Amino acid sequence: MRYPVLIFDLDDTLIESFPEYVRLHQRIAADLGWRVPSAAELVHYGPTWEDTLARLWPGLGLDPFMACYEELADEHCYPAITGVPQALTRLRAQGHSLWIVTKRSRRRLAQRMNQAGLGQDLFEGIFAIEDQPASKPDPRCFAPVWQALGSTMAERALYVGDREDDHLAARAAGLRFVGVRTGPEHHTGVDARSSFLDALPDEHVLDTAAELPAWLEGPW
Repeated sequence: MRYPVLIFDLDDTLIESFPEYVRLHQRIAADLGWRVPSAAELVHYGPTWEDTLARLWPGLGLDPFMACYEELADEHCYPAITGVPQALTRLRAQGHSLWIVTKRSRRRLAQRMNQAGLGQDLFEGIFAIEDQPASKPDPRCFAPVWQALGSTMAERALYVGDREDDHLAARAAGLRFVGVRTGPEHHTGVDARSSFLDALPDEHVLDTAAELPAWLEGPW
């Protein structure tokens, strides 16, 4: 088995997050009478969610936003990318070790995975941003995985993600990377950020992560 260790980004790689993320943030901004950000503005995600909010609404206290978010977030469900739960189950049955490394915080992580029908027992480890010494694109984001497996496994690991930060982190860590076209950078084309997929070899870009089992059967 060439890649026994498969590491995944979560949002817009395994679960479809961005459309509901946009609707929720725009809804809260409108309810508060704040400037409503465009979908293109919401593509840019900072080191943390709070950093992202502070950039969108500089000088405003975020407590009103957070209060509204707590009231409304449960109404917005994030489904799985079509075919992904079945693909992950197949990969696990084939003996692959599955991991998640995400910039999402622990807050609502389990809830969003449950909404998407992604059982946490499919994964050997799920590492939120709080678990990492540094977040993507810093390659130290993978440190919890290497701590569990041993750093030598990086040579036999594959990272799957939808954003340029995913690619940069994988490259800096010496990981083989597979990009998927389900992310907001690809669909919005903000600042030509889809070019990171364009620059990858065609055989290392998939329409969705559901195609990964078939891809792993190829000669790559």
